[in-house]
Amino acid sequence: MYSEEFGPPAMKYRHLPFEVTPKRARCWLRCMGEAFEEVGLDQTEAGQFFYSRLQQVAGAMINTMD
Repeated sequence: MYSEEFGPPAMKYRHLPFEVTPKRARCWLRCMGEAFEEVGLDQTEAGQFFYSRLQQVAGAMINTMD
């Protein structure tokens, strides 16, 4: 239900006021990866699936080049 109301188009729109460059997207993704490791999610199937989705989100949020 959340995705239906706040899915990718809404997320991208909410991030438009901010410059999201490829470098910033990679940095955000690295921070998320470190957080996953810290709590042990990187070792679970669900965590690996979720992280792969975050990789897609990071790419979708890019709205300006470096």
